[in-house]
Amino acid sequence: MSLFEELKRRNVFRVGIAYLITAWLLLQVVDLVLENINSPDWVMQVFMLALAVGFPVTLLIAWAFEMTPEGLKKEKDVDRSRSMTQVTGRKLDRAIIGVLVLALGYFVYDKFGAGSEPAAPATVVTEGTGTETQAQNRKSIAVLPFANRSSREEDAFFAEGIHDDLLTSLAKVGALKVISRTSVLRYRDSGLSIPEIAKELGVATVLEGGIQRSGGQVRINVQLIDANTDEHLWAENYDRALTAENLFLIQSEISREIVSALQATLTDEESQRLAEQPTDSLEAYGEFVLGRQEMAKRTNESLSRAQAHFEKAIELDPDYALAYVGLADTISLQANYGDLFVTDTYAPRQAALDRALSIDPNSGEAYTSLANLREDQNQDEAAEKFYKKATEQSPNYVTAWHWYANFLEGLDRHEEALSLTYKAVELDPNAPILSTLLSGVLWNMGRAEEAFEVARRQLKKTPEFPNTYSQMASMFFQLGRLGEAAQWSKAGAELDATSSGAPVALCNIQVQLGAIEESRACYDRVEESYPEAAFGARIMLHQLTGDYPAALETMRAIAEQFPFEGAQVWLGYNLETSGLFEEALGVVEKNWPELLGEEPVIIDDDNDNRVTMAAHALLVTGNKQRANYLFDQVLDYYSGMNRTGAGETSGTRDVFIHAMRGDKQKAIVALREAIDAGWRGFWFRLRYPLFDPLLEEPEWIELMTRLEADIARQRQWFENHKDDPLF
Repeated sequence: MSLFEELKRRNVFRVGIAYLITAWLLLQVVDLVLENINSPDWVMQVFMLALAVGFPVTLLIAWAFEMTPEGLKKEKDVDRSRSMTQVTGRKLDRAIIGVLVLALGYFVYDKFGAGSEPAAPATVVTEGTGTETQAQNRKSIAVLPFANRSSREEDAFFAEGIHDDLLTSLAKVGALKVISRTSVLRYRDSGLSIPEIAKELGVATVLEGGIQRSGGQVRINVQLIDANTDEHLWAENYDRALTAENLFLIQSEISREIVSALQATLTDEESQRLAEQPTDSLEAYGEFVLGRQEMAKRTNESLSRAQAHFEKAIELDPDYALAYVGLADTISLQANYGDLFVTDTYAPRQAALDRALSIDPNSGEAYTSLANLREDQNQDEAAEKFYKKATEQSPNYVTAWHWYANFLEGLDRHEEALSLTYKAVELDPNAPILSTLLSGVLWNMGRAEEAFEVARRQLKKTPEFPNTYSQMASMFFQLGRLGEAAQWSKAGAELDATSSGAPVALCNIQVQLGAIEESRACYDRVEESYPEAAFGARIMLHQLTGDYPAALETMRAIAEQFPFEGAQVWLGYNLETSGLFEEALGVVEKNWPELLGEEPVIIDDDNDNRVTMAAHALLVTGNKQRANYLFDQVLDYYSGMNRTGAGETSGTRDVFIHAMRGDKQKAIVALREAIDAGWRGFWFRLRYPLFDPLLEEPEWIELMTRLEADIARQRQWFENHKDDPLF
């Protein structure tokens, strides 16, 4: 008998197979147990060594011994005619099948059951309660800021640039969830452990590393860490000559290694895009990095510096697509944080984005910026098309989700906006601007408690972010709590001393408090610091003081420079306040001629103001039938709304309509309801000449006296508490 046949007869092969399967199953179970009790690594290593040593010993025993009814005997002492090896073999076969079933069951559980998601929960902002726990996505990663290991401190910007570019590269991979740069920056030198950071960010893996730049060489070392075990999944060192080509090649290699380690899948298009080199100029790359860092500061001065850096990058490399995108975004942001008029940004932004897309037709960043431009130009259909294109091309580019959500919110598509905002927050959980957006969306949906909670939670994280103060001021204003609104507005203005928005908002809230001299001095300061931005700022002060000709003159200038719908509507109102109803009717005929005919009109949040203004002009100029039809439609629209608070509110809009129609008693009843509900915003418009006939009504006088007394009380409250700590 050959050796193979003898090994088979003695069941050595069966014993070996059974041993290996059982050993594998034991390893999985023991590994799970040791992990849960936080056992040191050497315990598992000793167990594995014991199993390895036991294998040849078991095979030797199977060769030398046989199991008999009398027990274990040496094989040489067993009569071959009475051998039990066949019976033992069948028992071993059944045992092997049983162990295989157990092993297969564990594998399926590990692969598709509990093992498919890490055990540690991540706290995320979600719809409903504000915070919930959500299982971490295994294909999720946070890239921590790279350490600058160069001897020169000025090389820190270089390390930040590499970090930012790696995130840009990973943002193109649809199969991954990649946390945005804004959220990971706060963990630089935070002292938190990797598992703690991962739990806060809701990710399963964390990449950390360092960069050393020395002369013409660069060394980049990175390690990918499993957040649950705090163990390395992959690590690599890159020592290369310092060229733009090498930098982008390293980033591409790191991205591919991460995709591989996380068992994600790259599409052919994504693979091709990872291989693309944005620029071959190291100097242009340096200018681009500096531009992005200045742009992130969001101040008037920093945006001007950012624009200069992007323009220099383009000068050094005219084919640098992302530099054109940076230039377009910087110009756009100067309309929000600086002193540019938005209409003046259209041409330079379009030119920059045309060039960017001619270089890189698949740039998600460029499509995001183009969508934002179309949004500013009121081309909603085109804007949405480009936002969708942007999220397809760069699914982890948080700006695309942020701006798309903001766009939908502006269209009152609140549910869709909320969903996209949660997506943005998932990618950038620590970004204060996203919390401000989330708070605003919740507020507009009528969820006031949640809106305040989101804002307050963000203030604890980033008390230096002025937009959150503006959001708090806005919510208090809509509740009629003008003193508290002014308190938050003042704090926001003190934090944001580099742009005109917050100071102008503070002046406006002082007008709401009836503080004439204080608001006049406030506007003087704004005009001194931001002469261009002060254009039109005093219009509410003119209304408060009854200087309606000055208000109309200002509104004419605004409507001429900004020929948008809102400006035209308020031009019409100011014309009516000054008694120029024929001219107001001309504004309607020029912009909304359909309102003057006999066509049915459906009222919504977009047209209620212009329909009311048109109805007033029609009423006074003689077309009472059409005017009353329009008034009735608007009143029906407002009838189901709250007077004040979160969501859509009617305030005192029906008071104006009743006064226009001469229905004094209905105007009085409506005003009483509004005052009792807490409405206070723009109270001084009740002094318009339109309301002069009501001044002979004692009930109206009583209500106005009560209202103005409360405004005076809130003004005094603000003076007493304006410097109190807010939290």
